[in-house]
Amino acid sequence: MSLTESELFFFLDEWGPVQVRKRGGKAYSAKYDVPRIPRPQTSKGTATLVAALSATTNQMTWAFVKSKDTRSMIDLLEILYNQHQAHSKLYVTWDTVSWHNSTILTDWLDRFNEATRRQAAGPIIELVPLPTSAQFLNVVEGVLSGMNRAVINNSDYSSSDDMKLAISKHFTDRNRHFTDNPRRAGKAIWDADFFHGFDAFRARD
Repeated sequence: MSLTESELFFFLDEWGPVQVRKRGGKAYSAKYDVPRIPRPQTSKGTATLVAALSATTNQMTWAFVKSKDTRSMIDLLEILYNQHQAHSKLYVTWDTVSWHNSTILTDWLDRFNEATRRQAAGPIIELVPLPTSAQFLNVVEGVLSGMNRAVINNSDYSSSDDMKLAISKHFTDRNRHFTDNPRRAGKAIWDADFFHGFDAFRARD
């Protein structure tokens, strides 16, 4: 994949909703001290988020939302647009769930990009949807899975706010790590022509 200095590429995905309750998972414990997880539990709330991973900087951008839908993805695109005003284009990719391809979203994006062109400031946003059954190319899914193992498994948060705070701290620490130790995300997209080589990806379905 080839990007100019004024272009950025992002992987987008959602996570949740996840209930806030006592959860099992790997944990260190005394030899005969077996953790017990009650089967029936009262939920202490839920957490749902949308997230974007920069392929060039490995930085995460995230926002907590009420539900996974078209509106939440539009909100995330607006956040990315506002964060990267100095760039000329933002490429974004995601999987093929229905709200990623809705007419509401594509119509909104057409109007949004047209307004950006008229004001001659800010980046154009271009969608690069993944082929069907190619979720393995969406690198942000691995980051969300790692967060789940580190923050959600074996947890017992008292509220959704506590869970969200722990998630935010995890992503903040991760961003700091890749600021101090730069590395691109998504090896597969750099090894192939991501924008024009969809046939190569479909062959791996």
